Amino acid sequence: MNVLPKSYLKFGGWTLLIGGTMGILGQLLHIGDTPASLEDIPGFLQKAVNTHVLLAWASILILMGMPAIYLRMAERLSAWGWIGFPLLFAGMLLEIFHGPVQILAYPIIYDHVKDAATLQTVNDQVNNLMVDRYPLSLAVLIPLVPAILLGLLLLGIATIRAKVYPRWLGVLAVVVLAVMIAGIMVQTINVFPAVHLLFALFGAMLAFGKNGAAEREQVTAAA
Repeated sequence: MNVLPKSYLKFGGWTLLIGGTMGILGQLLHIGDTPASLEDIPGFLQKAVNTHVLLAWASILILMGMPAIYLRMAERLSAWGWIGFPLLFAGMLLEIFHGPVQILAYPIIYDHVKDAATLQTVNDQVNNLMVDRYPLSLAVLIPLVPAILLGLLLLGIATIRAKVYPRWLGVLAVVVLAVMIAGIMVQTINVFPAVHLLFALFGAMLAFGKNGAAEREQVTAAA
């Protein structure tokens, strides 16, 4: 007979709340993926490295706390509802793969850029990700958005149906899904702060709410 510790749900709530808040801040501070001129390179590198360090830790905290979202409503969660967890987990993990490039590789890459022609070449390679030469990288890029979109849809429906969290939180997940779709069509809009806001709100519910599910007992079959 196993009991889900209440402390774990609190821990998951705090990691989601802190990670989500850090993610909102990091996304709002996020600048373009390439410097516009040679003069911009030093300032660009400083901001890019610092922002992506912040976002990397935000994602780590969110991934640590994400299981608590589903465990909190486990008793009322249908089998299809659980599918949203690996989808969101994979999507959020893939989303930060470009972070280490900006943290570790950008200072090396742009240190050797000394003229406008070289800068243009490097920027083109960064923006196009050289998928024509390394098509296997599409295995990371292509599943990212569909995994997050479908994960948000399933999370929103599961939250509404389970009636463990406030109904508006499930509705918000669907709204964030719509915002993400809008961001795909209008790519100049940074929609990821909305995703981080959703996780921060789930974290607040876990950290400060009454986690009655933490007291449930998971009964295993006895021989």
